[in-house]
Amino acid sequence: MGVDSSFGKSNKHFLIIIPLVMLVHLARADLDFNTVCLQPGMNSPYLECNALVNLYNITDGDNWTDNSNWGTADVDSWYGITAIGPVEKKVWFLSLGSNNLTGIIPTNISDLTELVFLNLSDNTLYGPIPSNIGNLSKLEFLVLGDNLLAGDVPASLANLSKLEVLQLQNNKLTGQIMPYVTGLNNLTDLWIDNNTFIEPIPGSISQMTVLEYFSAKNVGFYGHIPNEIVTLNQLEHLFLRANELTGKIPTCIGQMAALRQIDFSHNHLSGRLPVSLGALTNFDFITLNSNQLSGPIPELWGQMTLVQGFYLNSNRLTGMVPESFGNMSLMNEFFLSGNDMDNNVIPASIMDWFQQIPLSSLMPQGYSDEVFYADFDGTCGY
Repeated sequence: MGVDSSFGKSNKHFLIIIPLVMLVHLARADLDFNTVCLQPGMNSPYLECNALVNLYNITDGDNWTDNSNWGTADVDSWYGITAIGPVEKKVWFLSLGSNNLTGIIPTNISDLTELVFLNLSDNTLYGPIPSNIGNLSKLEFLVLGDNLLAGDVPASLANLSKLEVLQLQNNKLTGQIMPYVTGLNNLTDLWIDNNTFIEPIPGSISQMTVLEYFSAKNVGFYGHIPNEIVTLNQLEHLFLRANELTGKIPTCIGQMAALRQIDFSHNHLSGRLPVSLGALTNFDFITLNSNQLSGPIPELWGQMTLVQGFYLNSNRLTGMVPESFGNMSLMNEFFLSGNDMDNNVIPASIMDWFQQIPLSSLMPQGYSDEVFYADFDGTCGY
């Protein structure tokens, strides 16, 4: 019986083609430093070009969502980059957020000496923040949130004296951060949620005089909220949810004239609600649930007529809701369940107001003796 030789030939070709296809699929066409940075017409300084090419290669640039024009002679045309200069162009803005970067942040990113804006958020970056990040002395925005960055925050962060916005939330960072940021006098926005910074909030936070937004949810803060925080008269949003904070809410928190929203929920705070908070007539959201706060709700709080969300459930509050709350016409979320309040939590005189609130919960209420906590810090005139 004869053998069909055509099968043998076609099978041989098939066996050869398969590994070639696999090799093409697995190959990475990383940018070559010399080819890119020494090409005719390249308008980026060699060290900066080298740093950018390294960032591309080390974060799998071939598989970025958008890598348009990377490797061409005009660095200002590269996706995510704004470079400025009459002939030689230096990078001022590097924005590659949500662009499928995977890898580490290279240390020679510090060679981008004119960098003002760095956004590498919402990617899959891991490993430490480079220890020399503080060499970027002109940096105003550092946005590294929503990655897998790990290790201690570098002490050189304290050198970024021009920094205005720092976002490190939703990473795996450890150690301490507050000693490195309290001296940053231009910082307006600080986001550090969902990391592991086991430290107290220092009294030196009072140095952050232009801070407007501070979010430190689930970071491991412990100890008291320092009284010095009330001097931050530009702070609008203060979020300290899910930490290990104890003691009282600062009695004079009402001195923080710009404050609009607080979230101190899921801590171990105790004592009475600060009357002074009622002076903040621009306040619109208060979240204090799941603590050990006690005593009545202050009548003065009814002055906060812009409040839309009111979460004080799961505490040890007593008494009734003040009649002055009937002036809070914008209220749409109101939760007071799990306290020790009277059966008639809502006075009859404001029942119509309460019944118009879309989302609310008052029951169940418990029954226990009121716990008295003296306000040793004074009354702030209220």
